[in-house]
Amino acid sequence: MPSVRLDRLCKRFGAVRAVDDVSVEFREGELTSVLGPSGCGKTTTLNLIAGFIEPDRGSIHFGDRIIADPERRVMVPPNQRDIGMVFQSYALWPHLSVADNVAYGLKMRKVPRPERAAAVRRALERVRLVQYLDRFPHELSGGQQQRVALARAIAYAPQILLFDEPLSNLDSNLREEMRLELKSIQREVGITSVYVTHDQAEAMSLSDRILVMGDGQALQTGSPRQLYEEPADIRVARLLGRTNLFDARIVDKPGTLARVKIDGLDAPLACRAAADAAPNAGGSLSVRPEGILVHPPNGGSPSLAGRVAAAVYLGSLSQLHIALDMGKTIEVQLAAERAWNVGDAVSVAFDPRHCYFIAAPAAGMSA
Repeated sequence: MPSVRLDRLCKRFGAVRAVDDVSVEFREGELTSVLGPSGCGKTTTLNLIAGFIEPDRGSIHFGDRIIADPERRVMVPPNQRDIGMVFQSYALWPHLSVADNVAYGLKMRKVPRPERAAAVRRALERVRLVQYLDRFPHELSGGQQQRVALARAIAYAPQILLFDEPLSNLDSNLREEMRLELKSIQREVGITSVYVTHDQAEAMSLSDRILVMGDGQALQTGSPRQLYEEPADIRVARLLGRTNLFDARIVDKPGTLARVKIDGLDAPLACRAAADAAPNAGGSLSVRPEGILVHPPNGGSPSLAGRVAAAVYLGSLSQLHIALDMGKTIEVQLAAERAWNVGDAVSVAFDPRHCYFIAAPAAGMSA
C-alpha cells in the first residue's frame, strides 16, 4: 500500500487559511490520526486527500503517483484515487440490504457477480457481520451500521482508507469497543489510513502516529507517546491529555535534564527538554497531573505551598485542584492512598519525568 504525502498544501476559503502550508507523510500501512479542535483544518485536509475539494497550492502524492498539483494542472477525480471512506453518518443506503450496501462500490467498478459476492463475504467476515448480510440498516444497531460502512470501504481493497470522525455518533462504551475493532481490522488489512478526530483518547488508542493541527497548520507529528511526553507546542500539550503550564526560562542543561526557573519558586526545577534547548531560552513548563507529588506542608525545597481547592474520589485515583500560594491553581492526579479534603494545606513537588520544557515559538510564528 502506498504512503500519502502532502507537500506544502494550501487551501483558502475567502480570507480563511483552512490548510496553511502543510507538509506531512502518512506512512505506508500505518493508521495516522489527524487531531485538533473544530476549525483547525483537519476535515479540509481529509477532503483534499479524497479529492472532494481542490488545493490552491502544493501537491498530494499517493506513493510515487501525483494525485493533485495545481501548478502542473493535475487533479485526479475522487473515483480514480482508489480510496475507501468511512463517514460519521455511516451513509448506508436504507433500501439496500447489508450485502448490497457492501457490494455497492464493487458494482460501480463492474466487478463480476461471483467475485463480488466473495469479496462481500470476506469483508463482512472481517467485521464479524456475515450472519447479517440479508438484513437492512434499520435492523442494525449503530455499532453494527458502522461496521457495515467499514466493510463497504474495504471490500474492493482500496489503497488508501479515510475516516471522517466515524465513531462520534456512538455512545462512550460502544466507541471504546469500536476503537479496538477498527485498529485490529486496519492492522489485518494493512491499508494506509488517515483518521480525522477531535477526540484525544481516540487518537491515542488507535494511532500508529498522530498529526496535531491548529489554525490550519501542522503543529507536530509523532507517536502518541512522543507527543504526550515531548509536545513541541503548548497547543499539542493541551490536546494530548491534561497539563499544567507555567511560564519558564532555562537556567542550564548540565546533563540529560534541564533546570528551569518559574515565577514564585526560588530554586530551579529539573525537567526534560529538547536536545537543542539553550540556556536563557524562554517558554513553558508542562507538568502532567500524574507527575505532581502532594504532601502535608513540610517547607522542603523545591516545593510549592498551597491548599486543596477541590477533591474528587475516583476509586483507585483522586483528582485534586490545588490553589498555590503563588496565585495559580493546578490539577493533580494521584493514587487514592489517603483522603485529601478541601481546605487542607499541602506542599507540592514536581517529578522531572513528567515535566517538559516547551520552547516559545520563534518570532513571527503563531503561539
